[in-house]
Amino acid sequence: MLARGLEPMTETFDLAAVAYARWKRAVDLLAREAVRRRRAAVEEAEQRRAARRARSLRRIVRRALSELHRIELERQARAGS
Repeated sequence: MLARGLEPMTETFDLAAVAYARWKRAVDLLAREAVRRRRAAVEEAEQRRAARRARSLRRIVRRALSELHRIELERQARAGS
């Protein structure tokens, strides 16, 4: 049995424990959200880089195809003359 003066103190400790648990959970959720956002930003940046690489490669392919076509036309013109 608790002494008369200890009951409010115990209640205060219980409230502090509950408040600490809520704070700890909130900090944990905040940290998880920060990690999730960081990963999403990295993934988004990687997607932008991949899209830029694909555009660059398509440009290279188009130029190479154009060059091959030009060379083939010149070869045919020489052969026809």
